[in-house]
Amino acid sequence: MQWRAAPAESVKDRVVLVLDDILDEGETMAAIRDRIMAMGAKHFLSVVLCEKIIPKAKPLRPDFCGFEVPDRYVFGCGIDAKGYGATCRRSVR
Repeated sequence: MQWRAAPAESVKDRVVLVLDDILDEGETMAAIRDRIMAMGAKHFLSVVLCEKIIPKAKPLRPDFCGFEVPDRYVFGCGIDAKGYGATCRRSVR
């Protein structure tokens, strides 16, 4: 993973809460956690709108999750076409 922008303020001795739309395999969120903790954070918490349930073990489970979705393609999460603020929709069937 390559950071496009580091946190604007120091995270040393702070509790850091990271929000994401969907947690698939957990690799990216785990890398973010590791980097934040290496920067001196006191504690790391993760929140996701939805977590994809997959058959393999994840390096991280979210601390808070809105809902779980099956291991299928999920569309609409995080997409903001032309600034219209698209909402998250689950795939069906």
